Amino acid sequence: MTDGPSLLESTDDVAAAPKPGKRWTWERFAPLASKVALELFIVFVGVSAAFAVENYRDARHQETRREAVYRALDRELTQMAETHGPAFQRQMSEQLAAWDRAVQRGERPLPPAFQMPRAERPPTGVWDAAVATGSIELVDPKLFFELARFYNRADSAGDLYIRYATAAQADVWPRLNEGPDAFWEADGNLRPEVKAHVQRLRDFRELQKLRVDEAREVRAKLRQAAAE
Repeated sequence: MTDGPSLLESTDDVAAAPKPGKRWTWERFAPLASKVALELFIVFVGVSAAFAVENYRDARHQETRREAVYRALDRELTQMAETHGPAFQRQMSEQLAAWDRAVQRGERPLPPAFQMPRAERPPTGVWDAAVATGSIELVDPKLFFELARFYNRADSAGDLYIRYATAAQADVWPRLNEGPDAFWEADGNLRPEVKAHVQRLRDFRELQKLRVDEAREVRAKLRQAAAE
């Protein structure tokens, strides 16, 4: 027999030898795993940054819309609080005061003929548009309640004016050229429909004054909320 390892020795050597590739395979895999992890981290950071930018843009867009709604509502409320509202209030007060003075002197004056020149209802276009488009949801909930209550009352004032104007169109405005006899009885008493006309105007003036004062209060709250 030739010299060499026996079958038993060969088996023992194979069993005792380290398993090939166990250490060097991990060493080769570790850089690849690190690279993949780094790439995944970069992707995660990129996606997160994209979401953050998109959220920022959405927030800025919402804030821009909110500011636009506040500015538009402020202009609309200013008409009722500072321009048209007070102007109509002065006209009604002047006409009613002149009527009362003439009646107290024993005269037979023509009835007050106040008429809104441009519209029969208060300006509510901005509020209506904001509600219809959902933009009103950008307004602070507490302020939204205040605005809703005010505009509902403004609509009620508009309804009262329409009732006044409808009766005036039938009983007063078309007959002003006829002189006092069209409104006063022969015994010197005021005709019932004219008396009702004057009282409706008084009622509307008082309600209009409340709406002017309330418009100023709501506008102040609107401006405070816009500044926050």
